[in-house]
Amino acid sequence: MPIEKDLFVFLIFIVLLGSTVKQTTGFGFALVCVPLLLLFIPLDQIVPIVVPLSLLNNYVITISNRRTLNLKAILPMSGAAITGIPLGIFILSRVPIDLLTMVISGIILVSGLLLLSGKTIFIRRETIASVSAGFVSGVLQSTSGLSGPPVTLFLINQRLDKISFRNNLGLYFSIVDSVAVISLTLVGFITYETLLVDCMLIPSVLIGSVAGNKLLPHIKQVLFMKISASIIVLGAVLNLLDTLMK
Repeated sequence: MPIEKDLFVFLIFIVLLGSTVKQTTGFGFALVCVPLLLLFIPLDQIVPIVVPLSLLNNYVITISNRRTLNLKAILPMSGAAITGIPLGIFILSRVPIDLLTMVISGIILVSGLLLLSGKTIFIRRETIASVSAGFVSGVLQSTSGLSGPPVTLFLINQRLDKISFRNNLGLYFSIVDSVAVISLTLVGFITYETLLVDCMLIPSVLIGSVAGNKLLPHIKQVLFMKISASIIVLGAVLNLLDTLMK
């Protein structure tokens, strides 16, 4: 997929911003990149570029913090997400992109606004809730690359401290994104051309990772949760506006 020089420069800065947000909060790479890239590139061309770059970001977080990860909590959620990925690929190939974007963005927006208001939901059966969040996340991963909101909203609701929140999200997305990359490659969405674009954007991912690590210690817990919910809301609003203005 040929990309004009000016657009590629824009891509460099967007990926740098997405990587910084991701390294700081544990999510948000696609939420930052996808709405802005939708202004210039169709969704089905964005997904195969964004997902491998997000995977690299997740590997950096997971490997750097491997001693602090909670496998028992993350593995069931990841397994559920993996089962949702094939359904997402089927939807991506059959459902109109604009309709899909609006439905996804609307659900995310409502959920994000509830958490931004400070409201949380008491969950009695945490395992069932986490598995459900994982499955929806898997479907969204292969349809839009926006797999973060369901799992992120679930973990925000559980009030994890910011370090555990980021590190365990990194582990979750390392597993899910790995499967998504393999699946998208097998069905032909990820190609030699998209991987070539990704290779040229690797420096932006790595620089953003360093910047995010520097920022995290300076963000207080309450502010961290507000920022996390705000990123979700902003991403949903930008997606809706872009779709409605077409």
